[in-house]
Amino acid sequence: MYRDRKFILFIFIISFFGCAHNVAEDSEQNCAETESFYVETIAPILSQNCVGCHSGESPSGDLRLDSFTSVRNSIESTLDRVNRDQGSAGFMPQGGSKLTEDQMTSLQVFFEMDCE
Repeated sequence: MYRDRKFILFIFIISFFGCAHNVAEDSEQNCAETESFYVETIAPILSQNCVGCHSGESPSGDLRLDSFTSVRNSIESTLDRVNRDQGSAGFMPQGGSKLTEDQMTSLQVFFEMDCE
């Protein structure tokens, strides 16, 4: 009986640590994919349309959009602003044209990517 309990405990420990390791690897891989998508797809959109006002030491609205971390932390509000009707209050890019459907889709995909 004691031997059976020891065996069950052993299996449990191996399973637990195996799962924890896989979750950590998956999270790291997801973040690497998210960062790569940011560099290749999102940064150019923001550079062209947002970074002129939302970067530097005194960014407009105290919102920086010139790094992965700052964009990741503000993507929900950024999506809200770019999805508004052109000319409406809070529309972004202020004084600019509405982003293309492809650009807005890319921002939405970035928002939905898992990276924790």
